[in-house]
Amino acid sequence: MEWKSGGQEHRRQKAVTAGRSFGGAVLDSLQPLSVLVADDDAGSLLVAQAAVERSGHLCLTAADGEAAWKIYRQHRPDVVVTDLAMPNMDGLALCRAIRAAETNSYSYIMLVTSHDAREDVLAGMQAGADDYVTKPLDPFLLHTRLVAARRVTALHRELAGALKSATSSNERLAEFTGRVSHDLRNPLTSLLGYVELAEMDDDGTDGENPAEYLPLIGSSARRMLAMVDDLLGFASIGGSLSRSRISLAELVREVTTDLNQWLTQAGASVECTDFVFSADQVQIRVALQNLIHNAAAYRRPQVPPVIRISGRDVEDGVVVQVSDNGKGISEKDRRRVMEPLVRLHREGDPPGTGLGLATCAQIAAAHGGRLDIAAGENGGTTVSLHLPNTG
Repeated sequence: MEWKSGGQEHRRQKAVTAGRSFGGAVLDSLQPLSVLVADDDAGSLLVAQAAVERSGHLCLTAADGEAAWKIYRQHRPDVVVTDLAMPNMDGLALCRAIRAAETNSYSYIMLVTSHDAREDVLAGMQAGADDYVTKPLDPFLLHTRLVAARRVTALHRELAGALKSATSSNERLAEFTGRVSHDLRNPLTSLLGYVELAEMDDDGTDGENPAEYLPLIGSSARRMLAMVDDLLGFASIGGSLSRSRISLAELVREVTTDLNQWLTQAGASVECTDFVFSADQVQIRVALQNLIHNAAAYRRPQVPPVIRISGRDVEDGVVVQVSDNGKGISEKDRRRVMEPLVRLHREGDPPGTGLGLATCAQIAAAHGGRLDIAAGENGGTTVSLHLPNTG
């Protein structure tokens, strides 16, 4: 068994040129199909091979069904052109074997039959074939069938990709739902517990005042409300973007004004060099709020946070960076913390919902970019928001 494509690039270019005689198709802009031809007649095999290569495709050959089945399992070709009557394994058995072995890939199967073999054609279709051509093989007809095969296999690839994406999305949704349920259960259980204690003490027999539980109930309720607000904010990221020219320094000033009380309590200082870029201002504001808040929240003990924000042009777009001198994030955790509701639970870490970095990653993705996390100065963290060029 071998690829029957000669000196591949040279032969392929000749095949493309010859293929234009079948109707002027510009094949050199398309990815060639891999085609397996199975026939125990050497002459028919040679004709089919030449027709496949003249159509601009790569060709594998097999002299019987068993050899074809072995080649199929090794290479998973896009198209199988098989004769019906072959030794060791006939064309019908080969069709059934291929269909039984398929998972995410799909091979377009073409039968080669005699002109008067209607029953064989029907049996082949029932065994899993997609099309048929008759002997003696007409190269033009085979070329047209390969045009259809390209379209069908492309649709199957798109469908398989969409199914994989949907499956992955459903798995992430199930995981996300589980985390939300777990994180909401704790404050809700606590809240209900205090309510029950208040109800039990309402008769005043043990001298307790039910009003003493109100601050604890309020604290649990506020934690739940904060999580719901963060979840709603996370879910709202994406959709259509409203891009505008943004001054990074001006936007950072607005964000730090909003966070002023929190930054003052943390003893944080914020430094920013101006940079003008195009993005959705509302979403970038949310990203900066999360990143600046995190930089102040996850500080080292007795070390005032120093937060540096900058932007720069790169070859494929722009990068906005937020660096700090805080606790840092270990390399093994950097990808994980960008997932929704993931928290590291390190000693001394403040409570949180685990949605800040996930929201920033979502904002980057909505812009067609990405979020990167790296080590910063003095063991801190540098978060880079990569945004592609808009036009």
